[in-house]
Amino acid sequence: MNLGMELERDVSPATYLWDRRIEFPAFADGSAVEAAIQTGLALENWQLAEARRKWRVVIETACEAGRAARNGGVPTRRLISDIDRVLDAVELVLFDGRLPADVAARAARSAARMCARVVEHVLRSYWEESELVSGDE
Repeated sequence: MNLGMELERDVSPATYLWDRRIEFPAFADGSAVEAAIQTGLALENWQLAEARRKWRVVIETACEAGRAARNGGVPTRRLISDIDRVLDAVELVLFDGRLPADVAARAARSAARMCARVVEHVLRSYWEESELVSGDE
């Protein structure tokens, strides 16, 4: 069951984002953004197992980004800024007028919650790596 079809509209938010994914800023290697959109597509189609697999990719990429940032000396503020840039891009793509405002707003709220989860995992991974490094001394 595709959300776009259910709402009798031409395109669902996840399909729309997938079609416009090149407009997003790079985060990690881009696989986190693609996996997040694929998670949305799987959820729209009631493919819950696939959605879980794709969401795991998002979280794993976030954790890798946190570790890489710590090892590379990147401040946490920069990591959060990168994730915020992705969220801003999602909102720009959603609110360009092709989707009805109510659908775009719901999709943007979901994206904000997902980005908050990613930030949580990035920071946890960043600080856990920091504790391991300082504990070795």
